[in-house]
Amino acid sequence: MAASRTARLLARIWFRGLQREGPDLPSGPCLILLNHLNGLLDPLAAAALLDRRAGWLAKATLWKIALLRPFLTAFRAIPVTRPKDGGATRASILESFRKVHEVLAQGGSVAMFPEGVSHTHADLEPLKTGAARIALSCPVPLAVVPAGLVYGDRGRFRHSVLLRLGEPVPFADLVARGTGPETVAELTGRIREALKPLTLHGADERSLALAQQVAWLMAEAPGSRVDLEALRRRVQGLLPHLAALPEATFASLETRVQEVQAWLRERGLRPDQVGHPYPGAEVRRWFPGAMLRLSLAVVLAVPWLLFWPPYRLAGWIAARFTDEGDLTATLKLLGGLLLLPLWALLLAGAVAWPWGGWAALLPWLALGMVVLGQPLLERAGEDLQAIRGFLRRRDPAVPELLEAREQLLKAFPVLARG
Repeated sequence: MAASRTARLLARIWFRGLQREGPDLPSGPCLILLNHLNGLLDPLAAAALLDRRAGWLAKATLWKIALLRPFLTAFRAIPVTRPKDGGATRASILESFRKVHEVLAQGGSVAMFPEGVSHTHADLEPLKTGAARIALSCPVPLAVVPAGLVYGDRGRFRHSVLLRLGEPVPFADLVARGTGPETVAELTGRIREALKPLTLHGADERSLALAQQVAWLMAEAPGSRVDLEALRRRVQGLLPHLAALPEATFASLETRVQEVQAWLRERGLRPDQVGHPYPGAEVRRWFPGAMLRLSLAVVLAVPWLLFWPPYRLAGWIAARFTDEGDLTATLKLLGGLLLLPLWALLLAGAVAWPWGGWAALLPWLALGMVVLGQPLLERAGEDLQAIRGFLRRRDPAVPELLEAREQLLKAFPVLARG
């Protein structure tokens, strides 16, 4: 339970929105299989959103990182040596399987990433066969549950994440056939087909990129709080339609979407603000709260600026040591967990020297204000964005953009059903 609470606490700090959709996990032992696109943030998000504690299969090389060892222990991680890391033997792999089977035989659950590697590719990586072999050789009946992770902006602090659970993958008809290569390959294929619609992955990178761009343009909320389940449904619904378009029509749609995105960036607007009428009653209800939030944000700006250097340093370290998008958030999180308390300790020592021991509490109080006040600062940022949208509400291009939106809805009815 302590591990689950720790995961939820860290997830609440990192993510602004945590969303879970789909059926509940079946009772009894479950093998939970997830896509892997955001390094160590993937198990953190999943652990915070799952309704039960699960053990995790993790690559053995993670135990070499001292900062991670307490977390690996708390989350009951089971090491597995991958062939790509060197040192993998049949005996070591079978020992990992044995430990997984032991947890499952006790009625527990184990989560793993069957791709075997975190990545930034549009499509799922080819799945390793380990998940299928674990399921087919398990000494007790179990449910193989696919789960998709979808991020609002995976590398950015304080964005949203969705965990979309699917129905268990049927494989009872394969158990009697054992763990031969053909049977393992067939179950691995079923797992892949069950995972894809739960995610934002797709084989055609160009169609997937356009589907995501169009889906974001139809969002009805700020990017950090958008309904990611609706976004996922829209993307998955758009993909077959986009794939069927003639090349000229597809290219024309790409160009038009890019023009709209450029217009929004130039004016600093969100898609949901275009054409919003800002009725007087709504503005009057919003105004007092907005003024209060903006006033409090000015107060919180002082401790926030005090901790700006380690925050920026964590981002710099992430950019300096990796250009892989799936590792950026991991390095930011680990850097923040290390640098922010260290910075508070240094500030405490600096103020305690001239003003006494009581003053050493002030930097820790400021750090607490930064963490607890982050939601208010975000709401204040949305208030400023609302002001920008209000001032731009009569832009001459708005009617044309609204007409383009209506054309999209007519061409792709799935967007209206999102």
